[in-house]
Amino acid sequence: MKLKSLVSYFKENKKRLILSILGIAIGVFSLSLMMGITQAMKLKVERAIGKLGSRVLVILPGEVKNLGGRTVQLSFYPTLKVKDAEEIKKKCPDVEEVSPYKKVSPNVHYMGKRITAEVYGVWPSYSKIADYKPICGRFLSKEDNEEIAQRAVLGYEVAKKLYGEECPVGKVIYLFNAPYRIVGVMEKRGTDLSGENLDERVYIPLSSAVKRISNVDYVDGIYLLPSEGAEIEKVKREVEEFLIKRHGKKDFSVNKFEDLINTQKQAMEIFSKLSLIVSSISFGVGALGILGVMILSVYERLVEIGVKRTFGATRLEIALQFLIESVVLSLIGGIGGALLSSLIVLAVSTFAGWGTFVPLRGALISLLLAGLVGTISGVYPALRASSFDPKEILKET
Repeated sequence: MKLKSLVSYFKENKKRLILSILGIAIGVFSLSLMMGITQAMKLKVERAIGKLGSRVLVILPGEVKNLGGRTVQLSFYPTLKVKDAEEIKKKCPDVEEVSPYKKVSPNVHYMGKRITAEVYGVWPSYSKIADYKPICGRFLSKEDNEEIAQRAVLGYEVAKKLYGEECPVGKVIYLFNAPYRIVGVMEKRGTDLSGENLDERVYIPLSSAVKRISNVDYVDGIYLLPSEGAEIEKVKREVEEFLIKRHGKKDFSVNKFEDLINTQKQAMEIFSKLSLIVSSISFGVGALGILGVMILSVYERLVEIGVKRTFGATRLEIALQFLIESVVLSLIGGIGGALLSSLIVLAVSTFAGWGTFVPLRGALISLLLAGLVGTISGVYPALRASSFDPKEILKET
């Protein structure tokens, strides 16, 4: 009967009720959309940097700053050496794994096919640090690095472009005109938030990148994986102090890898704050709208209240009727806002290549808030409706 009463009232006052729930719908839409987009981007980052990515540190030569949401290397010194990585591994007890890296830019081709790919020289430990596994063959070995071997591990897209769907282990890829034997193909990772496609990489032994291709004695950086349970900031300070002693000055920067690649972090934070402000205002407007409509509804339905009270309805039943109606109105707006925001997040995450993502958590939290707003907005009208004396109501009518 309570729902029938609400449906009947809704049919008679469509415009008024639609306007009253619109504020709640906008509030839920804003909050759910903000949480959904943020969660989708966070999952994208986690997929790009791996499960261990939030713990990984990177040592870069020179000074690195985050300016306007972009990571900029302000200065560069060719003083970071392979020996630094070896000594960090030996002397810093809170560092579990180390991998220096060198980025080189040879022409990458096979059988007349040329592709654009980034070539990284790394240690075998890079696979563990990045939580990055081969789907075919193996990753680089300690022997590959010691022998300055011409071995290569391909990113997913590189393998697909050059060799199709087959596993190319045992075949060769040419860097400049030097043949590198393929020993593995890495799992698909996609593009991180800095815009770099991790699947368009070729990994070779660091010794080969440094000595065969670039012919230098320095590296571009060093990846560090702190030991399980170690405090990241403590490890960072430990490594900085150790390298300052070795170099005699601070000619390097130690950063969290997560911070370096997440160049849209500031934009995400601003977006989140603005969305929270819009959500708060919308929920407030929606609460006032429902409160006003429910108070008006009480006075418009005095006869209904009087008749129900005369035929045995208690004050509690009358109060519950109006309280439930208020919550239902709020939830109608909430469900509409949640559905629309979910569709938009799904479309954005799919179009942006973040993977299919439905923001269930954001939608559920938003709906709970909508229910809470509806409950709070309905308390006064419910109490007011239950306070009338049925004799007085019927006497006046």
